[in-house]
Amino acid sequence: MIYVIVGPTGCGKTHLAKMLYDFLNNRPVLINADAFQVYQDMNIGTAKISVDDPLYSEYKLLDIIKPCQNFSVMEFQKLARKEIDNAIKQNRDVILVGGTGLYIRATLYDYQFNVETEDIDLSFFDTFNNDDLHCLLKQLDPVEANKIHPNNRKRVMRAISIIKANGESKTNLLKKQQHQMIYKDVKIFFINPPREKLYQIINKRVDAMIKDGLIDEVKNLVSKYHLSMTAQKAIGYSEIISFLENKLSLKEAIELIKKKTRNYAKRQITFFKHQFDSIIMYNNIDDFLNYIQEALL
Repeated sequence: MIYVIVGPTGCGKTHLAKMLYDFLNNRPVLINADAFQVYQDMNIGTAKISVDDPLYSEYKLLDIIKPCQNFSVMEFQKLARKEIDNAIKQNRDVILVGGTGLYIRATLYDYQFNVETEDIDLSFFDTFNNDDLHCLLKQLDPVEANKIHPNNRKRVMRAISIIKANGESKTNLLKKQQHQMIYKDVKIFFINPPREKLYQIINKRVDAMIKDGLIDEVKNLVSKYHLSMTAQKAIGYSEIISFLENKLSLKEAIELIKKKTRNYAKRQITFFKHQFDSIIMYNNIDDFLNYIQEALL
């Protein structure tokens, strides 16, 4: 069985995954599905499970790349499916847990990103600067261009290579896919607390992150790495960097983190409600735990 635990940031997914892991008796495979917990040294701001937790070593796709590296949904899909397929061969359950809905959906449904483009000659574009290259992509595939920063030359070139290899854009190729579930025996649990309660949890969580050393964590990051375009998207890090650069006061940075996190949680809820089939929704942790006890004991 593949158990999927989704929900907005702060709803208790990590705790629930731990409870489910303890209830299952076949040492299930735990897979992280948070786009920013894949990064090393980004711990407090991503609410990552502590390295001191006994379950930390059981997680797959946690702390797998450096913050200076970009990471994509296509890369996650490949790695996550490999872990799931290996678990199925070993007759082990899987617990896929995280708040990055697109990563989870791309893993479980028939999203196809592995278009072969290695043999495509792109030398013609070597003389293009980043802005010109991005403008070209905007003409060929405006939807995909809007997802990619002009300075992310690798992703822009990848999108162009897909067009040259297939004669049509990535956007059109994705539209042709049925996006049906590719695995059997999947249960998707959506933890969706009352909105006001969730926002209170988020606000308290941000305050706790500051108290636990988020500022020092960010100082350490910027001293060691030049954060990649994808790593920079993690809420909390750019805001603290702005504080360190005297562009924001600490109070302004904290309030901005809270606001962005609340907005992000709202988008997560909308995605989970509309992008998954046969989802089982709980408004609180206790109801989910009652399900585990009744169904698995």
